[in-house]
Amino acid sequence: MTFRDALEEHLRAIEARDLDALAATVAEKDLVLIMADGKLLRTTREFLDAHRTWFAMPGWTLQARELELLESTDLGVAVFELDYREPPAIHSRSYLTLVFQKQQGRWRMVQDQNTPIK
Repeated sequence: MTFRDALEEHLRAIEARDLDALAATVAEKDLVLIMADGKLLRTTREFLDAHRTWFAMPGWTLQARELELLESTDLGVAVFELDYREPPAIHSRSYLTLVFQKQQGRWRMVQDQNTPIK
């Protein structure tokens, strides 16, 4: 699997609200999640718990537009512009940076940072 394949698998899991599929794309124990509100999470368990809660919320949509993609032998970085909507009142835009690292022959997401666009 290439970095691009792993990235697409990760994004499809989010779009489908599939926690098991998402878990298969992230580091097994430790990762860094910096949420749009500035909250910092450092474990895969915390990351998955946050996504479990988010996935359970009805009606939200998320569109991601790729801005940059950088790849080396063991590290891949993708930057997206996100358009998030949660009817009836929430509409926000942010930049999402995802960092993947090749771990034991498989690309795993190790850092996720969501920065609001002001």
